This record gives sequence, structure tokens and C-alpha cells, in this order.
Amino acid sequence: MKTVGRVAFAFGLVIAVAGCGGGGDAQPEASADTTMQHDAAPAAEQLSAEDQQAIDAVRQKADGYKDLAAAKAAGYTKQYPEGCIQTADGSQGFHFLNESLVDDKVDVNTPELLMYEPKADGSTELIGVDYAIPFDKWTATEPPTLLGRPLMRNENLKVWALHIWTHRANPSGMFAAYNPTVNCDNAAAAKIK
Repeated sequence: MKTVGRVAFAFGLVIAVAGCGGGGDAQPEASADTTMQHDAAPAAEQLSAEDQQAIDAVRQKADGYKDLAAAKAAGYTKQYPEGCIQTADGSQGFHFLNESLVDDKVDVNTPELLMYEPKADGSTELIGVDYAIPFDKWTATEPPTLLGRPLMRNENLKVWALHIWTHRANPSGMFAAYNPTVNCDNAAAAKIK
């Protein structure tokens, strides 16, 4: 990613963190993601065979990042946004971004972010993957898509985003913004630095 893109992306992070009112140990009542415009996929959504194969493949690849240390060694080093994301609709956990993957496209096999739920013992559990394109990198009038689904707008972070709950079933749907089975109760105990 070019320096200008990194500065814009980092600036978005600063705005998001300021909007959340907290750092990594905080559990925001309303996260930076509360302005996402997204029609949550229904829980009973039928996936095509091709979609299921793609999800299975990214799940298998992400299995190598179950240990946060392995994810960090692979470049997923930056919390983006900072803190554990929790809303009344559920949680997204902690996000770890691989800045080298941020550009004007998404590839199902290389998610820009990994999501982790904090556990009581201080560990983290991989729960899903997240794809993102900064607004300033997307010039088309229609939203970007992945697996035929439009990415949602996150106005606070100034990105298009789509979650896939690869490692935690989500009653709200495979591509929903939040997962009610995930929480940030143990965020303060998480050893994520």
C-alpha cells in the first residue's frame, strides 16, 4: 500500500478510535461499526456449492491463524479498529489487519482482517475473516462484491467491508455484521499485544 493510502487508512483508524471512546481494553457500547449499512444475511441462507467451496477453502487457510502469534507472523499485526467490537446485536471481537493486503480489490482467499474473540484465560479464539476496501480506493458507483454479495459501507472507518463467520456459527447469517454468540466480556484479559 502506498504511503498516502496508509496515512488515510491510519487517519480513519484514529477517527474510529476517537468515536469509540476507548482503546484496546475498552468495550465500546456502540462500536465504530454501528453505521454499517448492511442487510444481514438470513440465518437459513442457502449457499451455492461454489460459495461453500470458497468458504471452506478460506476456513482451511485461516486455520493456520488460530494462534494469534501465527497470524501476526503472517502480517496480521495491526488492530483495526482498536478494541473489541460489541453492540446490542452481538460482537465482532478483535480485528487484526494485514496492511499489505489493503488495496482496491478483495480476494476470498486473502482476507484483509482476521477476527478473534477474547477468552477468560487471556487467549483469543479465531471466529472469522473480514474483507475491506477503503472508500478512497473504490471508484465504481456500485459497491464492491465478494461471492456475489455487496460489501457494506462503514462510514466511520471509511471502508467497504464484509464478514464471513468461518470459525463460529452465526445465527444471524454467514455474512452478517455481528454475531450474537460472540462477546467482549473478556477483552481486558486478552493477551493481544
